[in-house]
Amino acid sequence: MISKRDQSKKAKNPFADFIRNGKSEQKKRVYGEVLIEATKQQNIVIMEAETRRA
Repeated sequence: MISKRDQSKKAKNPFADFIRNGKSEQKKRVYGEVLIEATKQQNIVIMEAETRRA
């Protein structure tokens, strides 16, 4: 259960501040970019593993 005291705390870092206070449109854009970059990195790891197997 979240108390009023917990809700009044300010974010301790910029990321937490963004998560709590960022607009939905901003979050969607950032999450989309993160997912694209994560997918690229995963594909690189998969390709490197496949070349090592060959």
